[in-house]
Amino acid sequence: MENFNIHQAFKQKYNIPIHLDTDVNAAALGEYYWGAGKGQGSCLYITVGTGIGGGYVKNGSTLKGMTHPEMGHIYVSRHPQDDYEGCCPYHGGCLEGLASGTAIAARYGKKANELENAKKVWEIEAHYLAQAIVNYIYILSPGKIILGGGVMKQDILFPLIRDKVSKLLQNYITIESMEEYIIPPQLNDEQGILGALALGITPE
Repeated sequence: MENFNIHQAFKQKYNIPIHLDTDVNAAALGEYYWGAGKGQGSCLYITVGTGIGGGYVKNGSTLKGMTHPEMGHIYVSRHPQDDYEGCCPYHGGCLEGLASGTAIAARYGKKANELENAKKVWEIEAHYLAQAIVNYIYILSPGKIILGGGVMKQDILFPLIRDKVSKLLQNYITIESMEEYIIPPQLNDEQGILGALALGITPE
């Protein structure tokens, strides 16, 4: 069934407050309240796994519009050494189609955790993720950027991404410490469930 209003259905059936949000928004909330985004006015949580998604929290509320933001489906410039067409069934070579764990496995025939020492793999991955992050910085101006998901467990990625983001910004925006600005999650893969709990204390 498509376009079913599950939120309204739950509200009609149960006489309790009902809050509904996306998994990545919940993860962003968890990190905002108790993790890497704690004490910030805003934070952006990006998950890079089977797919790519982003959740933005400002003053304790997640960003929503006509729909929830689809940050994984923005378009990025191709790496000059990458001829992979992309795996997104809707857009082909969008960010998710080129940089998700699914894309990595399809491009190389191996999962991300089997390519730990293949530097070119992570150079290409950082090329795509850094472009997206720079766009998010310009549009959302988050207090912290938190990168989670299975692909981001590759330690090599963080320094590569930070370096490329710095070069792409070209001093247009000054960030004092990339090491303190673009950071991993702090909630040991429990940010999603903690964020779901946080929905109960945030505005609907």
